[in-house]
Amino acid sequence: MAGAQDIVRLRRVLFVRLPTGLAVLLGIWLAAAGDTGYWQAWMVSATILGLVLAVGTFFIRTDPDFLLHRLQFREKEAAQKKVVRIWSFLFLVALVLPGLDVRFGWSNVPAWLCLTGLVLMVAAYMFVIWVFRTNRYASRIVEVQAGQTVISSGPYAVVRHPMYSAQLVMLPAWMLALGSWWGAALVVWIVLPLVLRIHNEEDVLRKDLQGYAEYCGRVHYRLIPGIW
Repeated sequence: MAGAQDIVRLRRVLFVRLPTGLAVLLGIWLAAAGDTGYWQAWMVSATILGLVLAVGTFFIRTDPDFLLHRLQFREKEAAQKKVVRIWSFLFLVALVLPGLDVRFGWSNVPAWLCLTGLVLMVAAYMFVIWVFRTNRYASRIVEVQAGQTVISSGPYAVVRHPMYSAQLVMLPAWMLALGSWWGAALVVWIVLPLVLRIHNEEDVLRKDLQGYAEYCGRVHYRLIPGIW
């Protein structure tokens, strides 16, 4: 159970570390673009900050233990550490690319399409919140927690890894909101480390989580309904 010190830690992360990180990210976008008037970067940063603060405050009040567990980043599985390295490389390149795209005029994304990307990004984020509310065992790392049970309701009734499914929408939409076709094209490749991660994750879950193999027999699709 989360104690008073844990709540202080969560609030520090939510109200200090995360806004600071977003400010740095905004600075990277503006510097790469060479234009402080890069309005898409300001729009996306403000939207992410608002979402994170609202959702984080909600979970601190309702389920701080879930947030504490989400703060764990270090993978225990060797295969997952390799996946994280691939994913991190793609993500870091994707962070800089939209600003460079704006600087050199590689893309010409109209304002209405940037706004559409923002709406899709927010929708995908809210879908992830639905996943969190359905499965409080959802973790950043591949593991089976004490007392964990198989979740088969909500989005888990359709695909076995709905949080990863949301990423397939959220990340390209994020790049589109930033006005970068090239960024959107790059993050599509995130599906490759996701596939590798899912294969290893399911091996762990089949071995260590009672009932998971039977769940896989009922829900056939891992990531995209009707495809895989």
